[in-house]
Amino acid sequence: MPPEKHTTTCESCGKMFKPTGIGPHRKSCIRRARKTNEDRAHFDLLLAEPEVDINIVDDIRVKYHPNAGKPTVKVPFTEFTRGHAPKTYKPDPCTAPWYPFRTHLDFDLSEFIHDAALNKEQANCILKLLKHSRTEDWTLNNYNDLESTQRAASHRMTAFQTTIISAPFGGETMEFKMYYRSLWDWACDLLKDSGVGPYFVFDAQRLSKFDGASFVRFIDEPWTANEFWDVQSDLPSDGKVLAFVLYADKAKLSSFGRQKGYPVVARIANLPTWIRNGEGLGGGRVVRWLPIVKEDKKYSGKKSFANFKNRVWHESFKKILDTISEYSKTGYWVRCWDGVARRLFPTVLILSADYEEQAVMALIRGVMSNHPCPVCLIHRDEISKFPEDCERRTSENVFKTLQEARSQTRADGKEQILVKQGLRDVDSAFREVGNMDVYRALCWDRLHANCAGKFGDHLWGELLRILETMGRQTMGKVEQNLNAMPRWRGLNHFEEALSVSYTDGQKFEDLSKIIVFACHDIFPHETEKDGYLLLRCLRAYIEFDMYTTLELHTTHTLAAGREALATFNSLIQKYAEKTQHTGKNWNFPKNHTRMHVFDDIEAKGVTRNFNTKPNEKMHGPLKEAYQKQTNFKDVAQQILNVDHLGLVLEHIRCRITEYDAYRLTGKPTNLDNLEAVTDEPEEFFHVKFGSEVKEPLTFEDIEKKSVTDNAFNRFHGKLSEFLNKHFNIIGKPLPGGKPIQFQRNDKIVEYRFVKVNFESTIDWCQYTDYLRCHPNFHGRPRYDCVLVKTQEKDIFGRLVLLFNCVVGEETFPLALLQPYDARLIGQRLRKDNHLNFWRVGAQPRRSSEIISVHSIIRGALLYPDHTRPGEYLVVDTIDTDMFLRVQMMHKAAGHL
Repeated sequence: MPPEKHTTTCESCGKMFKPTGIGPHRKSCIRRARKTNEDRAHFDLLLAEPEVDINIVDDIRVKYHPNAGKPTVKVPFTEFTRGHAPKTYKPDPCTAPWYPFRTHLDFDLSEFIHDAALNKEQANCILKLLKHSRTEDWTLNNYNDLESTQRAASHRMTAFQTTIISAPFGGETMEFKMYYRSLWDWACDLLKDSGVGPYFVFDAQRLSKFDGASFVRFIDEPWTANEFWDVQSDLPSDGKVLAFVLYADKAKLSSFGRQKGYPVVARIANLPTWIRNGEGLGGGRVVRWLPIVKEDKKYSGKKSFANFKNRVWHESFKKILDTISEYSKTGYWVRCWDGVARRLFPTVLILSADYEEQAVMALIRGVMSNHPCPVCLIHRDEISKFPEDCERRTSENVFKTLQEARSQTRADGKEQILVKQGLRDVDSAFREVGNMDVYRALCWDRLHANCAGKFGDHLWGELLRILETMGRQTMGKVEQNLNAMPRWRGLNHFEEALSVSYTDGQKFEDLSKIIVFACHDIFPHETEKDGYLLLRCLRAYIEFDMYTTLELHTTHTLAAGREALATFNSLIQKYAEKTQHTGKNWNFPKNHTRMHVFDDIEAKGVTRNFNTKPNEKMHGPLKEAYQKQTNFKDVAQQILNVDHLGLVLEHIRCRITEYDAYRLTGKPTNLDNLEAVTDEPEEFFHVKFGSEVKEPLTFEDIEKKSVTDNAFNRFHGKLSEFLNKHFNIIGKPLPGGKPIQFQRNDKIVEYRFVKVNFESTIDWCQYTDYLRCHPNFHGRPRYDCVLVKTQEKDIFGRLVLLFNCVVGEETFPLALLQPYDARLIGQRLRKDNHLNFWRVGAQPRRSSEIISVHSIIRGALLYPDHTRPGEYLVVDTIDTDMFLRVQMMHKAAGHL
């Protein structure tokens, strides 16, 4: 027998090998084992480490308040949405949506009569006429029948109540009748409404957007700001914030102001701006009609009478707050639109008012007191110096001061304590509302402090004074410049601005946007004369104002806004010192209150959340109701009846709209698509032509235009070059395989209007410009300018022709454009640097170019510089988006 073969075992893998083969195997086996162990260790490490978070530019991070019980989420920008999915609507089989109106037509008639503000006689007349020509049954026969049905419908929404307010004065108890609607019940109406309810936001959020390096926080709605977060932090873990916005101001009802009303308007801060500041069911609502204490010459100007009026105001306001004060401390469970019960803690987050009302709310003595600011303790002698930090008032400190004053045995000792802080001896109506400090709720008001205040009352007056000293010829030149300002949709056009006295805040706002452009060639700047220095103040003012009106703020824009404010303050102080000889006093409270605006934005969101402008609009319908639907006696009850009927009809209309949508589609509806029930949904588009010219243009027709306008030279050649280049770039074969060439009888279709949708650089929402390219638009030629994206950079240009061109089976929407990108020779003008102008130069008309209208970014307003022919100034103040775009251009060019 042959001898048995000897074998060896590998210590790494345990396999058997011959002695001659174990050596090479052992080396490879050891290497393999070491690699396996390394891989296993690395894999174990990966399992132990958290997943790597990869951030993409523009990602949105949403951090919810801890009490919300929701984790922080990150969503792609394109998927970022807000709100809730609509609740599925199912009609009530037992009740028609127009109940208690007997038929749908009955409701339509009632709604029409209300909207048209018809009186009793007019309503009877139209009902009688309709009876003679009816094609569909209705049951309303006369006004009494209509009124009884409306009365039956009034229970659908919270109605007004009456009460008596009493306050002692002059040894007597004075009584005042007051009307109010329960703030709590009205809010519950909306919370339970299937159309409005889904849009409520109850949890505070901190939002940020990734800019490529870090997440940058942004603020817009109240629940994205600090105060909402802080209030929720003070609630139990199951508590939700129900935040109110309250506005109060007197309204002139009659033409000459003899008849006045004092409405209080409420809005709910948990709803998004487009609902909260809108006119629909979830918008502002009159919740109180405050009594107005008649002036008595016997007591006019006396401190005791002023205190009495303030006491009546706070006693009246307390009635509306009584409806929420208890629940603000304990919370109250409400079953909302979605069937979910929520424990809601109501509070007043924002008080929106002019300075006069804010002084009453804050219990201060007004402009002549030692401390005239409603929210801080700046001394009146320091107002024009703009100190960076002042001690803030708080409800607690004011209450302690009042207690200390009332504990004094002598009247002069009491008065001394009150005068020291400019306070009145009155109990605050806001004291009993939980989670609220009235001095944090008070907000800077852009309408009265800036548009109608700082600009309308002061800067505009200073400009008029200086222009008058320069003579009629100069004033005529300014009028001419204002009239030469190209027209822009949504911007008032002024022809005789200097000779007209304005009281409208919107007129002042529009004037402030363009006045620097109209005056820049009027004032010399070599010696920094008063007029030129005022012009710099006006430019600094409008830049500050633009930052205050942004629809969304980031940490960067807040910092830029504070810098703009500091620049404005510095220039105003310089101007005040230089014009001391005029006797102009800049030491007024509204000159100081702007110091608080960016703190207010950080606390409560952007200024449109607390601007009085949406609330001032509500004075119009109240005035119309007074003039058309009252007998001018005891008008408060009649006006409020009309207002309540409008609310009820709006509620029923929403129910009918939901019902109609359900019948047509069987799908739920909400506020986003109410209009889609009756109208065709509009297609999504970036650019869309309109105003088609019926007769097509031949190339021969266009060549004839070139005789008088060089912009049309070589039109067909430019068009051919553009289209051939287009097909080459996209790699698509040319039609017929040959370069495109047009014949003299080939035709294009001309258009004279283009609608451009663009994404705002501010809040990333879609906005629309309506642009004209028309030889005779309302009696004058109008060729609007645009901002266009090119391969190299964005440029400005003027539309010359809008048209469609068909090549093969494809239609090309195109434009003939005169570019405004001519290179300007020399250094930047000193004036441009001071006034922050962005200047562009027009290319010769013969240098016009063909562009695709899809390369239009948005519309633009360009003002010709009459001192430098062919050069234009970009009016960057037409809206916040254009302002920020031009600011970025300045930064890229090294101007900032």
